[in-house]
Amino acid sequence: MNMRAVLFDLDGTLVDTIDLYTEAYITALQLQGGIMDETRFIADVYTNGLSLRDVMALLSMDPAHEPRIRETRDTLYIELLSTRTEWLPHAEEILETVGRQCLSGIMTGSHRSYTDAIHTRLRLYDKTATVVTEDDIESRMKPDPYGLLLAAKNVGAPPEECVYVGDQLFDVQAARAAGMHACLVPNATTPARAHEEADIVFDDLRSVLTLL
Repeated sequence: MNMRAVLFDLDGTLVDTIDLYTEAYITALQLQGGIMDETRFIADVYTNGLSLRDVMALLSMDPAHEPRIRETRDTLYIELLSTRTEWLPHAEEILETVGRQCLSGIMTGSHRSYTDAIHTRLRLYDKTATVVTEDDIESRMKPDPYGLLLAAKNVGAPPEECVYVGDQLFDVQAARAAGMHACLVPNATTPARAHEEADIVFDDLRSVLTLL
């Protein structure tokens, strides 16, 4: 399979940020009296995309605390990203190799402030042609294909000649909705259904190079 462009998800696919986001989010809740353990956070928030407002309702928290919780979470997370983010195994070399051999880009549901912090530590923006973030997509989060189509447009490749590489079910669903090839590189947080819906499943990110 020869692809004109390889587009990547970021968190959980290229960079190891899940534990950092979990730490920042749970700490921000705790400071306002909300208790959520890591297992529940991964299931409800990270994997299923439960909003902060819904999380607060689930924990019977005063909705008036939402702005403070959001601000605390983001401040903590940005600090952690800029000081502790690490590439997942082989991710940096894969991203650089793909960029030398074809068009490449990143489409993430993270805020631009988050990717800026990652760039501070890992020089993220120097390694790919485009990084589309939550700030660019008008709240049209995956599995909506809007962000993927924007990334394809930015790199100059038609969607049918793109593969999108991610770790979650909504990554697979967004890729298929965009008319792209959906490639899954699963991790411990990946729901089983994602394997069934993906066009391609790789156990190792290095296998993405076989698509070039």
